Amino acid sequence: MACSIFFLIFSLVSLLLMSKLLLGAAILQANGCPQQCGNHSKLFVFGDSYADTGNLGQRLGRNIARSWFPPYGMSFPHKPTGRFSDGRVLTDFVASSMRIGSPVPYRMRRAPGASQLASYGMNFAVAGSGVFDTGNFQRNLALQIDQFESQIDSGVFSGCDVRASAALVAVSGNDYLHLAQRDPHYLLHLDRFMSALFAELKRDLKRLERLGVGRVMVTNLHPVGCTPYYTRPTNYTRCSADVSSAVAEHNRRLRELMSELGRGGAASSFFGLDVHGAISSLLRQAEKFGKPLAPCCESRGEGDSCGQVDEEGKEVYRVCGRPEEHLYWDAVHPTQAAWAAAFEFLRLPVQNILRF
Repeated sequence: MACSIFFLIFSLVSLLLMSKLLLGAAILQANGCPQQCGNHSKLFVFGDSYADTGNLGQRLGRNIARSWFPPYGMSFPHKPTGRFSDGRVLTDFVASSMRIGSPVPYRMRRAPGASQLASYGMNFAVAGSGVFDTGNFQRNLALQIDQFESQIDSGVFSGCDVRASAALVAVSGNDYLHLAQRDPHYLLHLDRFMSALFAELKRDLKRLERLGVGRVMVTNLHPVGCTPYYTRPTNYTRCSADVSSAVAEHNRRLRELMSELGRGGAASSFFGLDVHGAISSLLRQAEKFGKPLAPCCESRGEGDSCGQVDEEGKEVYRVCGRPEEHLYWDAVHPTQAAWAAAFEFLRLPVQNILRF
């Protein structure tokens, strides 16, 4: 008899505990956070024009927001979309490897149809930005993370969304260009500047960790000294040795930072994404990109840019007939074909990063 009473009490207690667990699971589901967040299903993007898919304001005009005017977007989708390329950029290829659509640019989050793109995450990257303010009146990396946090606080993204997400941080050299433009002796001050930049970058990345992002991918610097911006003085035949040396030091420090952030049981995992190695491999593929240091869209004068027009509305640039045969689209940015080829180099590392 005693055993029967004990068994009855045990059964009732077990049933009560199970009911609480089911109720808790239901509450989690109602809040948009299932018990298992699942695989990485959202991508949050931060950085500059190597990742921006439309955050640069079109109202800034053609001389600044050139990515919203022809010939940008001529290969895909055959019209300008705010991407600094003839088509897709790094963000699009990373999203595709995650089997999701490219996330909605923050600036377009309230546009018709944006809710579908927001289901893939959000892109906060804006052309011209840097870790610090770069003089381009664009949001630096910390301010982009502020916007991300505001989306979490307002309930657009749940804690589960963030934990089951990946972040792409593309820092492509605007800080150094701004330093060189305002300091004629910047090479003498580069070491101190770089130390300050990495201290700030570390703070920014730690914020992403505190916000709960599961995987954080940080691009190293591409071969900046080999972009047409620097190779034009030699008729696109030679890279800048000074710039290439600075890039190598930046990338060395980034490897150290990724290793440091990866220690100590961090809630997030940090990884360097070797864009430098990917694009450097393309520079050696003369059979694919015939004149790899020359742009497809070339400005006519030193002070002009691809996409610009003069006071009479005449184009101050010329465009090649086959962008897919060029590594660089304009003075700084790769073509869609170059990004596609570079991502073949990056695809396996990205998939390994995202694999639990």
